[in-house]
Amino acid sequence: MKRLLAAALTCAALAIGEARAECRAAPDIEAFPELVAETVAGPTQVDRNGRLVAPIFVNGEGPFRFIIDTGANRSVLSARLAQRLGLTPDAQGEVHSVYGVAPAPMVSVRSLAYDTLAFPAAALPVLDGNVLAGEHGLLGVDGMAGRRLTLDFERRCIEIEPSNVARRLRGWGQIRGELRFGRLIVVRGRISNVGVNVLIDTGSDTSLANMALYRAIETRVRHDRALPSRAYTATRPILLDRGIIIPELEIGPLEAANFGAYAGDFHVFGLWGMIEEPTLLLGMDVLQESRAMAIDYGRATVHFRLR
Repeated sequence: MKRLLAAALTCAALAIGEARAECRAAPDIEAFPELVAETVAGPTQVDRNGRLVAPIFVNGEGPFRFIIDTGANRSVLSARLAQRLGLTPDAQGEVHSVYGVAPAPMVSVRSLAYDTLAFPAAALPVLDGNVLAGEHGLLGVDGMAGRRLTLDFERRCIEIEPSNVARRLRGWGQIRGELRFGRLIVVRGRISNVGVNVLIDTGSDTSLANMALYRAIETRVRHDRALPSRAYTATRPILLDRGIIIPELEIGPLEAANFGAYAGDFHVFGLWGMIEEPTLLLGMDVLQESRAMAIDYGRATVHFRLR
């Protein structure tokens, strides 16, 4: 059984917007001409919750709209896209979501690419329902080894380049992290002087706290009395009913204050071995408050360009 971590949440349908500016030219191409096919940049689209959607080619067809998901260790196809491409399941796998684990059909894919950059695509899980919010798939991090992924929220751009030739991001703040569970990036932060693991998840529009974090900061947070929120996962919809307002978060140069999160015994924290350690899954509700973010999977660093 092949295993996939798909921690994506979505609470609303997508409303695609147009790119507002051209991306900057890919760096160091003249100095490293052999890496032309390994460095790509271009505009993205955006859903109403600020998640970036990249144009991805599957088996040479497309482009199709894939949500860029740094919280998923494998890319995913929608059932609608698999049917459109004539792909039939030839194996069975497991998909882990916030709520739990569920079986998922697997299809064989010849190629998965963004522009000229190819990603691993031998066998991909197929998901149905509201978890993809009508989009064609998720672009996971399985193809990011040794690369730097830059997401420009302000200009709506994506850039992927080899880490060893990526130019220095002058004026950006940097924090060192570590790679766990494949290519998932974890950094250290602080919430009200409590040390916390922070997972960067661009596929989630909602931030989630485990119960260890909730207990550590319970006396310092306000409870959100707003109506409970429904989240769609790879398994089934769940009700997020323990809303809290986190007073302050520091992750290196990034600071956020008075933002909402949901606390609970979510399945993914157990899967990651982070039940006992205070841990926050940081979604796009907070990440998009920066101008841009870059994750360097070669150097295990995260960079923020602040407003």
